[in-house]
Amino acid sequence: MEITIRISGAQGEGVESAGRLVALSLAKLGYHVFAFRQYASIIKGNPTMFYQIRASDKKIYSHGRWNSYDVLVALNKNALAAHEGRAKYVIYDSADRQTPQRAGEIPVPLTDYALKAGNKIMRNTVAVGALMGLLGADISVLAGLLKREFGEKGEKIAEQNIQAAQMGMDHAAKTAGSAWSFSKAGEQKLLMSGAEALAVGSILAGMRFYVAYPMTPASPIMHFLAEAGPKFGVAVVQAEDEIAAINMVIGASFAGVRAATGTSGGGFDLMHEGFGLAAMIETPAVVFLSQRGGPSTGLPTETEQADLLMSLAPSHGEYPHAVIAPYTIEDGLYAAAKAFNIAEKYQIPVIVATDLYFNESLATVDDIDWGRFKIERGQLVTSPVVWEEYKRYKLTDDGISPRTIPGVPGGMYVATSDEHDERGDVITDRHLPEIRKAMHEKRMRKLAKVVEEMEGPASFGSGEIALVTWGSTAMPVLDLLSQRRDLAAVVFRDIYPLNREAAAKALDGGRALIDVELNREGQLAVYLKRELGVEFKRRVLKWWGEPFSVDELSELV
Repeated sequence: MEITIRISGAQGEGVESAGRLVALSLAKLGYHVFAFRQYASIIKGNPTMFYQIRASDKKIYSHGRWNSYDVLVALNKNALAAHEGRAKYVIYDSADRQTPQRAGEIPVPLTDYALKAGNKIMRNTVAVGALMGLLGADISVLAGLLKREFGEKGEKIAEQNIQAAQMGMDHAAKTAGSAWSFSKAGEQKLLMSGAEALAVGSILAGMRFYVAYPMTPASPIMHFLAEAGPKFGVAVVQAEDEIAAINMVIGASFAGVRAATGTSGGGFDLMHEGFGLAAMIETPAVVFLSQRGGPSTGLPTETEQADLLMSLAPSHGEYPHAVIAPYTIEDGLYAAAKAFNIAEKYQIPVIVATDLYFNESLATVDDIDWGRFKIERGQLVTSPVVWEEYKRYKLTDDGISPRTIPGVPGGMYVATSDEHDERGDVITDRHLPEIRKAMHEKRMRKLAKVVEEMEGPASFGSGEIALVTWGSTAMPVLDLLSQRRDLAAVVFRDIYPLNREAAAKALDGGRALIDVELNREGQLAVYLKRELGVEFKRRVLKWWGEPFSVDELSELV
């Protein structure tokens, strides 16, 4: 059993809270759920924003269809006019249309019931109640969520919302009956956003300091950590800007604390110099790069994957770093943990590349693999050393040198952005090309070790046409594969440094390769062409703020 629901209305009408309530209700009933919202960069207005929820008794990865859905819940006239033609059932305020125009319309006096319950603001709660009645769900799950949602505002507010939901449910049951039977399907499932997955994965990986300047779509990471982080010993700071944020990460990490920041493309532009500093002084740093439409301010609340090439070579000069792009919400847990281990073991900065679609979508997570959160700190020296003998940037075969933190007896050293020798002493006051050459080679040798930990692309399906993609675009691609047996998918997650042997093997086999990305230039294809000489039959690209949908992809490939 599967259903796709779209709740639409103006920002400020409670579309998001209604969508989350529905998604949480279905997850608590044991269904696989995916939810995604489309909204504008304003607080109120945009009368046709929407929240799309998809639920199934089978594993799903994305919001599914774009051009049709089973139920539309319209909270105003504009939303009704904009979306009703794509829906089988339509729930709307009877004040917006007196007489139904076709089968499947379910007019509900949303405003009247809300006022009767106590406040017009509860129109969205009435609508959710009507929807759950149409789905054949019991009121108890929704009632429990309403108590949790509004309990802090007082028992009266919670009871009023439950009354509003019950009136909506009773009305829908009386006028339309139950079109589905969404009874309990199994044990309740954990529902989280991509941002929450990154945050939880970071906490489990031992992160104890997070600093950021607010920027959509990275801000939800900070919002979640600001509330949950202190309970697990995580200090959370809102910096004055992105430059301060990256430098505070370096400072915390220099002191031995696992630290991270998060931003979007414009903010990361400001972090480039600090990113290079982390590489030069060989201090771990993790940056969650949450992409949106650019350049400049671009599309603050719409998704895109146009920062891949920038992430391969941020800052200036040559230096080792890594790029990881989780491709499901659950994978965000593990990608965050891996980023911290790689950053600390190899003393390099690491980018975790996501986008708005990943960060702000909700998905149910099944069995978490707790064994993937092992903390590996590499050559971190905590015992006393002999200062006269200690070389922080010692030349080694693998490029990794012993790292002390402040307070370790004898472990003092100079950490500077200037080129330096093995002890950290600056060499820019002289011409010492041999030392420069040796230190630069030492740092770059780390990449050979990092690549050993970079997994090859994941392969799915056995069709003769392979869709090659990365990051969140894999989610609708994986759903498409369940419908199209003629297709396969090759999904890149550990992007830089590239595991060339594994990548070449995954792309080999004589299949036609189609590049699928959310950017205009096909940046993954450009990268793979450069690294492996890969030729693509064609490219399926999109760069206007929307994620791919399953029905759209099916037509395009």
